[in-house]
Amino acid sequence: MARVNLRAAFMSGAASTVAAQQVFTNRVDEVAAFGRALDGLDQALDEAEISPVADRVQGRRNVLTFYGVGGIGKTTLSHELERRFLADARAMNQDDVVSIRVDLSEDGASDIESLLMRLRSGLGQLGSRWPAFDLALASYWARAHPGEALQEFLDASPAVRRASRSIGLSEQMASSLQLVVPSEVGGLAGLAQRAALGTYRAIRDRVREGRLLSDCELFAELIEADADYETLSFFPYLLAWDLERQPRRGRRPRVCVFLDTFEVLGNRTDRIAERFVQRCVYLMPNVLFVITGRNRVDWADSSTRGELDFTGPECWPYLHFSNDTAEPRQHLVGYLSASDADSYLREALTKDDEPAMPTEVRERIISGGQGLPLYLDLSVSHFVELLARGRQPSVDDFGGSFTAVATRSIRDLPQEERNLVRTAALIDRVDAALLRAGQPSLPDGCVARFLRRPFLTHDDAYELPYALHVALRQAISEADRTLPDGWSDADRSQVAARLLRHMGERLGPSAGRTTTAQALESGLTLSGTYGVFDDWMARATQRLVAAGQWTQIGAGLTASAADTPEFRAIRAAIQGVQLRRIGRAPEAVEVLDGADADLSSDSLTAQLVRLHLAHALRNQGDYTRAAQIYRELTEGEFGTAARYWLCDYDYLNGRFAPALATLRNQASHDAADEGERLRLVGHIWRVNARFGEATDAYTEAIALAHGEGLAAAEAKALANLAQTACWAGDTATVSEAAAQARELLDLVPNPVELVKIRSAEAVASAMSGNPITAWEAISDTRRLTDEIGYRGGHNLADVADILLGVLAGDPDGARRTRSDLDERTRTSGGNTYWVPIVTSWIDGVERAAEHSPAVDWVDGPAASLGRWAEAVASR
Repeated sequence: MARVNLRAAFMSGAASTVAAQQVFTNRVDEVAAFGRALDGLDQALDEAEISPVADRVQGRRNVLTFYGVGGIGKTTLSHELERRFLADARAMNQDDVVSIRVDLSEDGASDIESLLMRLRSGLGQLGSRWPAFDLALASYWARAHPGEALQEFLDASPAVRRASRSIGLSEQMASSLQLVVPSEVGGLAGLAQRAALGTYRAIRDRVREGRLLSDCELFAELIEADADYETLSFFPYLLAWDLERQPRRGRRPRVCVFLDTFEVLGNRTDRIAERFVQRCVYLMPNVLFVITGRNRVDWADSSTRGELDFTGPECWPYLHFSNDTAEPRQHLVGYLSASDADSYLREALTKDDEPAMPTEVRERIISGGQGLPLYLDLSVSHFVELLARGRQPSVDDFGGSFTAVATRSIRDLPQEERNLVRTAALIDRVDAALLRAGQPSLPDGCVARFLRRPFLTHDDAYELPYALHVALRQAISEADRTLPDGWSDADRSQVAARLLRHMGERLGPSAGRTTTAQALESGLTLSGTYGVFDDWMARATQRLVAAGQWTQIGAGLTASAADTPEFRAIRAAIQGVQLRRIGRAPEAVEVLDGADADLSSDSLTAQLVRLHLAHALRNQGDYTRAAQIYRELTEGEFGTAARYWLCDYDYLNGRFAPALATLRNQASHDAADEGERLRLVGHIWRVNARFGEATDAYTEAIALAHGEGLAAAEAKALANLAQTACWAGDTATVSEAAAQARELLDLVPNPVELVKIRSAEAVASAMSGNPITAWEAISDTRRLTDEIGYRGGHNLADVADILLGVLAGDPDGARRTRSDLDERTRTSGGNTYWVPIVTSWIDGVERAAEHSPAVDWVDGPAASLGRWAEAVASR
């Protein structure tokens, strides 16, 4: 309300004698409840025999909720409570009081990474030392985002950037790291590229030695755990642990986190985001969370078990519906009483210290508004607008339903601004550029005047800083249908299409992950609501999937009445990716197969669907059909990826010459593509026993990945180098490459590469005359293979096993293992070239060359198999 009235003062005209006051309707009970909640939490923490931070089964008493219908004033109440909280601290000269605000309706606000960084930034106001969280985050980031500097993430989101820079978060975290990591290794900037390895390993090694934060229970487990969102969602415990150890000035620090518009979490088809947020609340019992939203929080209800982690009255004794006294608890924010509403209207606009609104006007507004604060706000704005036009407002100008008030708000505007408010109502947030894109014929001055209107809120923490209240957006859309110049559905779709196109243009190919995810979320909402689509959304989806950020894409995305074939297809693509990545390939195939049926074959979205259908088919073991799809995609948007996987398919089936020819002529889009190309070239040379060329290709791939900070790619190339050097019995090179690869795989776990490394060590030991060590490595290879379900690992173990039998003079045993290898490779439809290779050791080159299916060796069977036979015979 404060912003509405402040702007009203500027809109009244220079000669106006009406003064707009900053008014907060005094919700006495709610304000008192907030004070009691703060005191109650302090008392509970002080009296606890064991801190609830350490005792994680204690019921939590750190949640105060205010819920009610849209427009009832929850956000205003939340802001006022925060204002009083900080004002009281300033009045008492207390610098250990911290407020953190998160509007969950903003793009990316519920992303666990963004949320944690906003919490850490806010807590940084209490001091710079947060070692448990900072060190754990450094370890997580180094593995989860290899090659991506944390600073780039902090700067990508306006809200996170503003919060982190306000307290010098970069410097604070760097100082925490310097306690463990040498300055030349890391710091915050070092959390990218190669230095990330030193950061993580230094932290991990000191934890394992018991020399780092050994008194922080579960710190070691969080350092060792997989670097994923599931692990990260438990990091609030570390913030709470660090908070308990902040210096005290006679009392414990007071921290309040205001979570506004909480209902957006409940509006999604799943509760994953809410589960992560709930963990934050539960694991930070020394922080008061003030939740405002449309619905009562159901965490204390037993019915939520299975959807959320911490449920039932034993976890949240004060959130249960039976609690109506003890604070903090849940409060229904009701409509304003008639006297409160009249007080607001009397004080909102004054003339000579008297209410500017006549009594009968106020009564008419109060009767129509039924205590809804947003209704009062709009009525005040309408009163000011009439005065600005030189009219004396009358009773007939007011009253009616909320939709009627919205209708008047639109009618009050000039024609150009009516179109602008309709445009703003289509999307969550706007700025001047986006409005101009929606209404390209309007001059900049018109847009600037509109942005000063009181019904728009502004928050410069966001890239799109202006927004209409969600209830007003809905009312405007409804009211507009009754106006003579109201927009049709076709009008809305046309403007939505322009907005969507502009969002794609401003996104750009160099946009960061957070910016891309936020734009895609808004774009998907526009698409599903207004039946529009733009190809950039398919590109953005693929970009996020390639970056590993597939879990949060399209959260809560559902079918809608206005959806298009493209929207349905991209929804299926997103769902298919998510199913495939969690190991449910058959379900992914079911979702994706036919999802592009209503689209033309050259549609970018159709190509996206089919690309991920092919990936799912590969995961399922249907290489033949996957290859056919890849062939169909070679000339499209995702042609580079398709051609790579076709080459890989040719390689797996022994068609080396055509694969090599394609790779030699293939242009790479970026360093990651080029690294993959080099590695596949190396594979072909390696299985043709041209070990020198293979080594050159892998060495080039290693250098490229190292220079670009691509830890996962570097680890793969190092494993491949070990697989090459092992055939010369070069145990030194194998050991060095294996050690470097394992270091990188600590950052970016990939158990398949560990299988390859162990099989290379088995071969190197066999070739250098150490059979016992070789047998141990073969056993490890098979064990690792069974643990991860990687069928190709047994092929590698079989090859090493046969090699050991040949070198030990046991051809019969080698032939038995060869039979197993032959059956396995024929069944899988790949890696069949290993059978003629091992046959050259057992029965000679001529017999090996007769193997069917025939292998297209790069320089003929005699030469290639001759090199393989010689490599083993020389031992």
